[in-house]
Amino acid sequence: MRMKMRWVAICLLIALLFSACGPPQAEVDGMATQVAASILSTQSAAGPAPTSTFTPVPPTTFTLQADGSGDYVTLAEAVRGVPEGATLIFGPGVYRLTGRLHVRKSLHLMGAGMGQTEIVSAAEGYVIRFSGDGPFSAEDIAFRHAGEAAASVVVVRGGEAAFARCRFTGATVGGERDGVGLWLEGKTDGSVQDCVSDENGNVGLLVGGRAQPTLEGNRFTNNTAVGIVYEGEAGGVARRNQCSGGMAGISLSGQADPTLEENQCNDNDVYGIFYMDETGGQAIRNECLRNEMGILVVDRARPTLEGNVCSENEDSGIGYQDNASGSASENECSRNGYHGIYVYDHAWPALKGNVCADNEDGGISYFDDATGLVSGNECVGNGKYGIAVQITANPTLMGNDCHDNGLGDIEHTY
Repeated sequence: MRMKMRWVAICLLIALLFSACGPPQAEVDGMATQVAASILSTQSAAGPAPTSTFTPVPPTTFTLQADGSGDYVTLAEAVRGVPEGATLIFGPGVYRLTGRLHVRKSLHLMGAGMGQTEIVSAAEGYVIRFSGDGPFSAEDIAFRHAGEAAASVVVVRGGEAAFARCRFTGATVGGERDGVGLWLEGKTDGSVQDCVSDENGNVGLLVGGRAQPTLEGNRFTNNTAVGIVYEGEAGGVARRNQCSGGMAGISLSGQADPTLEENQCNDNDVYGIFYMDETGGQAIRNECLRNEMGILVVDRARPTLEGNVCSENEDSGIGYQDNASGSASENECSRNGYHGIYVYDHAWPALKGNVCADNEDGGISYFDDATGLVSGNECVGNGKYGIAVQITANPTLMGNDCHDNGLGDIEHTY
């Protein structure tokens, strides 16, 4: 309309100019009328003004309150209703599920802190399960199973998942595969950071299938069996985790081959770290103190053990049995109840540059038909021998420093 008025004004101005110095007024009026009509006709031919095509973007962040006053009354209702990739923000309080909850879409859960926001279910099987491509994430939330039904707490199968500052507790055992605090299976990738998994009937965290997560700065304490379990072809990295108060700190089976770095696997009933089957990978700078056994390698397992401290264990620091192999280098195995390192059966690891000191029995001891290269180790102050080799064993000894041991430095008729 403003443009039309501007054009009419121009027409009137043209008319005034014509009247000042042009033809008679009647002729000028006629010409002005024709010009104005032509312009208005052109404006009309251009069509109506374009209409807006703007579509409102639906919200992607929703709130939940324990009293039901948020955007949704219950968590189950929210999971059904929110769009893919939505974020659910939880206020403090306890959110009780009437059954187990299966999430099949990308979703992000944000609580007020693992000590303030808690999601609870007494259902059989699990509290929450996520399956799909993800990403799925949760932070600052406690997940708890309550009741006697056999269940794990949180199960993730496939896709990308991330957990930060969460707690997983209360898993109960009723079958072979129950009782896990956090279970990552399939091809799950992602991370678990600064979380707590405790007081579960079986395992704190289980990594299975071909999952490859990064586990960092977590506490897996007082779980009945194991803090962290790797099985199948699982891998990834476990770094600076605390695994204590169970039967074992970390256990590996199948063909799992993760990197274990700077974890504290202390004060477990049996093992700090336990390798079995055909497992591999690396264990670097871990601490295995005050267990029955620091690190045990059996079957055909072949890990690389480097720079670990395996001390003050009731039995021995590091042990190899069956057909186990791999290597142990620059580890400290001291003040153990029996041996710093022992090798049994047909095991054949390479032992290089380890310090085995002040153990009650021997620094390094070989039994049965064990063999392998033993080079550059320091064995000092042990109760019996620095290196003891049973007559049937056949290791190759090169450049070892053995001194100040109780019964002898190197003994071949042990």
